[in-house]
Amino acid sequence: ILSVGSCHIDKSIEVLDGSEAFDTAACILRYPNGVQAMVDVCRQSSYGYDQRAEVLGTKGMIATDNVYPNNARLFKTDFTGNADMPYDFFLQRYNEAYVTETIAFCESLVNDSPVPCTGEDG
Repeated sequence: ILSVGSCHIDKSIEVLDGSEAFDTAACILRYPNGVQAMVDVCRQSSYGYDQRAEVLGTKGMIATDNVYPNNARLFKTDFTGNADMPYDFFLQRYNEAYVTETIAFCESLVNDSPVPCTGEDG
């Protein structure tokens, strides 16, 4: 594992302990089976909350993008991109996931069945 972190944006957090003092970080991991992963994070982005992921494999790739209020894109001579900024609040970004998890939990209670996700799932 190789990881680095720094504070470039919010100098007020530099007094915090450990990694909490970082607003920008990067990490490269190698799993026991040889698979590598790279993660880079920043607590602030000038163009809104940025949350993308991609996984590359021998048979293809899957990618996720930020969540936007709509999927309109602008194509002009001086700009190509999304018409809106990404949602910047976690309840806006994950509302559907929270509703789905709550319904599954309630169904487990009513039906006396195991919950789909355990504490071991992370």
